[in-house]
Amino acid sequence: MTDLIKKQNGVLWLDKTGLSLYLENKAFLRLNCPPEIINDLEIVDKLKLQNLIHSFVNQNNLSFLSLIVIITAEVLFEKDWNLPQTDTQLKEEEDFFDSIPFENVLEHSWIKDNKKKLIATNQDLITALRDCFEKENCNFMAVFPYSLFGAGVRDESAKEIWKKLDSFKHNNLIEEDKVPNKEKSLINSQINRNENRSLLPILIAVFVILIGVLVFFLIKNSLN
Repeated sequence: MTDLIKKQNGVLWLDKTGLSLYLENKAFLRLNCPPEIINDLEIVDKLKLQNLIHSFVNQNNLSFLSLIVIITAEVLFEKDWNLPQTDTQLKEEEDFFDSIPFENVLEHSWIKDNKKKLIATNQDLITALRDCFEKENCNFMAVFPYSLFGAGVRDESAKEIWKKLDSFKHNNLIEEDKVPNKEKSLINSQINRNENRSLLPILIAVFVILIGVLVFFLIKNSLN
């Protein structure tokens, strides 16, 4: 049975209406996601999405895929700034991320040609797609914004794009240590609350001891 398993490398393009899959030496495959499943970059029905991807994988014998995912312009919010940045631009950068209309935002920035590039998208959309494909034994190896690549990336084969994986790996949007700012703030606040709770019994004990010492000296002084 293991001899029948053939692992494949693919490039998955994510756009506003669905997915385009490119494999080595094969014609590309298209999976459209209707608005009752994904609408305005939001997951409407995750179970239907899972069923849709399950059928897509089975019908095309796609199990055991390793995928590089490229997010197209229509799935991204983007902004550029010239360097060096002014205080006004730094405030605009903060406002840019605050304006992204999703509960969980996947964000990234990099510098190229003396410009700082910011991109953001819906993290829940990327996470849901990754979870659905992983249930079909297909793994997201990396997720990149299209703008990291050259203008002719659409004409490159899956094999050529896979050759660039190592050079772009520091811009992988799904690295475990890349947690959105909103989630970071929630995590940090929870850590602070837990730390405060853990210190509370110690502070109470110290306070009781100090009160006891004070009472002891007061009684001793009154006896003298």
